[in-house]
Amino acid sequence: MSAIKVEGVSKVFAGAGGQSMLALSDVSLDIADGEFVVLLGPSGCGKTTLLRIIGQLESPTVGRVRLDHGDRPERADRPLGFVFQEATLMPWRTTGANVALPLEMAGMGRRERTEKVREMLTLVGLPEAENKLPHQLSGGMRQRVSIARALAHDPQVLLMDEPFGALDAQTRDMMNVELQRIWLENRKTVVFVTHSVSEAVFLADRIVMLGTKPGHIHSITEVTLPRPRTIDMTESAEFRHLTAELRRQIGEVQDTEARPAVSA
Repeated sequence: MSAIKVEGVSKVFAGAGGQSMLALSDVSLDIADGEFVVLLGPSGCGKTTLLRIIGQLESPTVGRVRLDHGDRPERADRPLGFVFQEATLMPWRTTGANVALPLEMAGMGRRERTEKVREMLTLVGLPEAENKLPHQLSGGMRQRVSIARALAHDPQVLLMDEPFGALDAQTRDMMNVELQRIWLENRKTVVFVTHSVSEAVFLADRIVMLGTKPGHIHSITEVTLPRPRTIDMTESAEFRHLTAELRRQIGEVQDTEARPAVSA
């Protein structure tokens, strides 16, 4: 069952002097319920624009995006969760209070809210941090809190825009392992934007490569590496071969015009 249907989406942005820019052209994509899809491609290919359109933060100029709630109509009340590159936690609120914010806004009672916050902090491996303020946490810990907050209202889809891009390499690897663990436990539908080829291969079920001039789907690659994936797996021949092929494709699409999508 498809959780997300992107149907013929194009996006035009108005520029200076009355000029316009075609950022995305005729993008169509089906994302299955519980699938982990990564959007990859060179700078300026429209990855974040597509993510924002899926998340209803931008409107397409042409086309539409549909969320399929299947046989769970209650999902319509909480379809989307967001995690951005910056944790965007409220500095005056404790970790627990930050996670509780969407639950407060939804009118959840205090007792139920407290239980949910503890459940989410345990899920992301931070049960001891409930009463700490954001400045007392490392960058990786703050992003875990952001993930807990995004999952607290049980969204159908989790949208992640380079959430680990500002972290050092070692912390980023650790967060990829943690994110995979969290995803394997709850099987949310995830759409994840990254510039990192190795991060994409480590996390994804499928990698959607976007080309430029304008943004379009260049290829869709299925990642068949077994799960759970480990850091040691990144040294395997299969992992190295796939990352090399995707890097070749990035170089190929940087200066090419739009073409029909192909399967890798």
